[in-house]
Amino acid sequence: MGILTDVLKDKKTVAILGHVNPDGDCIGSCLAMYNYLTENYGELRVSVYLEPMGAKFGYLKGYGQVKHGFEPERTFDLCITLDASDEKRLGEFAPYLKMAADSLCIDHHITNQGLARVNVIAGSASSTCEVIYGFLEKDKISTAAAACIYTGIIHDTNVFKNSNTTAKTMEAAGDMMSRGIPFSRIIDE
Repeated sequence: MGILTDVLKDKKTVAILGHVNPDGDCIGSCLAMYNYLTENYGELRVSVYLEPMGAKFGYLKGYGQVKHGFEPERTFDLCITLDASDEKRLGEFAPYLKMAADSLCIDHHITNQGLARVNVIAGSASSTCEVIYGFLEKDKISTAAAACIYTGIIHDTNVFKNSNTTAKTMEAAGDMMSRGIPFSRIIDE
């Protein structure tokens, strides 16, 4: 049994949060997790909360379902934070983390001291999307989730130019490309 399977046990509602001023890795990781959960755990009710995002990310499946305002009456069985190194970076959505019955944090920032009950922090990874790729069951990653993961990787590596690009980064990107994503268009647009 994997970490995600354990954390999802007996859960019905999930909130996914990223950092303020979401960039490609934040948006990609949040929507990759959203797609993965909704496609593989159909009984879950999953909500993503992010500040407004650039329209250029509109090609990602789930983009239109992202909520941009805090809903104080909402509580969740599980809160997943992605690409946020501390609680302050969650902005107005931070209360969901405290109000949730359980929590999971996935990140690549070495400054992250662990926001959640369960923390998956890989400071040597190029991006949170690369961490997610290593965390999810490979045979359950759809083309839609792959496009999200690839988007996050290319954004945080500056299209594989930054020193944080490793062989593992390229393996993850290559696997996503093999799933039929429009990788050239994602880079160009």
